[in-house]
Amino acid sequence: MREFPSLSPKEFDEIEAKVRAKLGEKLKTHRVLREEVLELIQQEATLLKYPIKDNELCAFVCKKKDRVFVYINTFIPREKQVFAAAHELYHIWYDQDKLNQTELLHDQVLENYTEDVNELKANLFAALLLVPTEVLSNEIKSRGIQKDSLKIEDIVRLMALFYVPFKTIVRRLFEIEFIDEKKMREFLTVPDRDSQAGVILVRKRLQLNDSTQDRTNEVFFENLVENAISAYNEEIINEQKLRNILSLVNQSPESMQIIELGTEGDWDSIMGDYDGDD
Repeated sequence: MREFPSLSPKEFDEIEAKVRAKLGEKLKTHRVLREEVLELIQQEATLLKYPIKDNELCAFVCKKKDRVFVYINTFIPREKQVFAAAHELYHIWYDQDKLNQTELLHDQVLENYTEDVNELKANLFAALLLVPTEVLSNEIKSRGIQKDSLKIEDIVRLMALFYVPFKTIVRRLFEIEFIDEKKMREFLTVPDRDSQAGVILVRKRLQLNDSTQDRTNEVFFENLVENAISAYNEEIINEQKLRNILSLVNQSPESMQIIELGTEGDWDSIMGDYDGDD
């Protein structure tokens, strides 16, 4: 019996059917999506990425003036960014009422510590989207992983492959009946954020060089740079306004090659009459 916290087998099957249909619609069946979910976000909404030093704040989705916006906190590990993005896709596609609420998505919700059925459905949708049953089963077979000898190292390697949190892989293994509930609960007690134990320590020992744990701290405002440059070229905004806007994404008119860096002669001309007084 496949189960998910607070969701019935019928609800599980309904969510899985939605995932299969959407993957088919997007021509992405039988594959690992990883960060491609962000491209799916951009097909449906305006994407904003900015680092806020808060491990609990993951994302939010909202609708303003008929435009959908999705924010991802790039301070959290990359794999959690990906899972949060997939979670928000559920609300965009199947839970339109959520778009008018503008509630922050916190880590506890992603960990299933919530009684909100729609949030649990969004988590399940994200897990199935990022770790499709057929792909997971094939990986288990190709890697020669056995039920009676499953180790934390096996799960960590799968985690790195699918770009999802450790607990997501554990739950998916239970959902495809590869492990029983007792084994699932045992693995769920393994620390996954302690740098000196559990998952992180195993990753160090395995010398995994994937970027799933990177805190990217990326700054991205979709179309912001292009729109700002167009506005400047059309003389809608001045150079200072352009600089202010580009600084939001750690860029400048010079780095975008809109304005050339001053030459030594230019600086001599500028400073020629400067006598040191204000």
